[in-house]
Amino acid sequence: MMTLERAQQELDARRQKINPCYKPGYHLSVPAGWHNDPNGFGFFGGRFHLFYQFHPYDSVWGPMHWGHWTSADLVHWQDEPVAMAPDQVFDDYGCFSGTSIEKDGRFYLMYTGVQPTGEPNQYYQHQCMAESADGVHFEKWADNPVIDRSMLPEGASVYEFRDPKVEKTAEGYRVILASQGPNGGQLLCYTSKDLREWMFAGVYADHLADMSECPDVFELGGKNVLIVCEIGADAKLYGAPQVTLYTTGHEENGAFCAEKPLKLVDQGLDFYAPQTILTLDGRRVLIGWALSWSHIMPTHTLGHGWAGMMTLPRECTLDENGVLCQKPIRELQSLRRDEVHVENLSVQTKTALPQLDGKQREFEISIDMKDARSVSLNLLETDDERFVIAYDRAAEILRVDRSLCGYPLTEDLSPEKKPWCEAKMPLKDGRLKLHMFVDGSIVEIYADEGRVAMSSLAFPKGEAYGVSIEADSEVCVCADSWMIGM
Repeated sequence: MMTLERAQQELDARRQKINPCYKPGYHLSVPAGWHNDPNGFGFFGGRFHLFYQFHPYDSVWGPMHWGHWTSADLVHWQDEPVAMAPDQVFDDYGCFSGTSIEKDGRFYLMYTGVQPTGEPNQYYQHQCMAESADGVHFEKWADNPVIDRSMLPEGASVYEFRDPKVEKTAEGYRVILASQGPNGGQLLCYTSKDLREWMFAGVYADHLADMSECPDVFELGGKNVLIVCEIGADAKLYGAPQVTLYTTGHEENGAFCAEKPLKLVDQGLDFYAPQTILTLDGRRVLIGWALSWSHIMPTHTLGHGWAGMMTLPRECTLDENGVLCQKPIRELQSLRRDEVHVENLSVQTKTALPQLDGKQREFEISIDMKDARSVSLNLLETDDERFVIAYDRAAEILRVDRSLCGYPLTEDLSPEKKPWCEAKMPLKDGRLKLHMFVDGSIVEIYADEGRVAMSSLAFPKGEAYGVSIEADSEVCVCADSWMIGM
């Protein structure tokens, strides 16, 4: 029997035995065991709350629990006790993803309970509730599920029905849910006056690849924004068959009407299942899981005892063309120390920048390309090992490649089929400007005023974490960099 007490005991025992070699210093990562999706990103009792899909018994996916962190500033986080375990009939195969909401001074979690059907490898998915008075200890409702398979529309799968996004409305409450219907992935809408009695309100979005997951819906810059993860997406179009996409639009008769084609939220190798929160000062902040389902973290393969981390929290805005822009939240600047400044450094042949070396570092780099057609920035470098960020001026392509960096993210440590990713990005005034973060085993890149975000894991065997730059013709480099410390 999986219980909260057993899960907490397992976590406490395992966290003493992990190998911290690749542990990030300022990104959130699981204390021990496995984690994937962020859950329940909310605010209650004067603190931010972030839960996460969690398996305490191994560093691979298993029956889902909810881990829990809290913070006063979205930067310094505190581990809280395990919030939920799969310990009831309605969720005994797992407490899957969901969201949180405050009501009448209490904190509520809406999540997907997964229950065996009695047939091999078949599991019902339905929506359940838990509540708390203190934001730490949660009690599941005895009458769960509150939205069960009998409330699905015709043609919807009882086995693919998950990831509730719950929100307050003028009439009460609304939840958007991922589902698989006759046309593939779809989102369903349900409404309630009290969080307890729910009614089906219609199909919110449809034709979302083979299956949709982890929806988020919010208002930004006068537009409605829809974020959704697709399974079975066009790999030629998006670079992978399982991706996180967004679009803007408006709601009409209870359905989302997209005004633009779906686009990637993050163009990196490792990003999935983000959730957002509206902060008290009106910012829309997003955080995602820094991994892709096709990748295996070497921290599991090498027996380090943990696997899973989050991206940095990012403030989201829309530009004048409705393009989603993401920038690391300004609170992260409080972690900066030991500033280094590089001014007008002329580079052509490969040039080391030892003043920028470091395992936990932030960079703001501006490269005047002059007549150069290409430039490469090498991070996490030890001898011939490196994580390469390259720009092709003619193609206007920013490319990330980890094929020369340490351990591949495969089950048997064989070479990855696609250890690279690309983003279309023009230069501005002939300059390549990158805002980058290195943290142990993750590199995050922000460019083009936040229109490009690329999150990728990397596990170097070397320990130098060096930095160098090279180009096919002379370029001029300016940089500001900081060590990042908690």
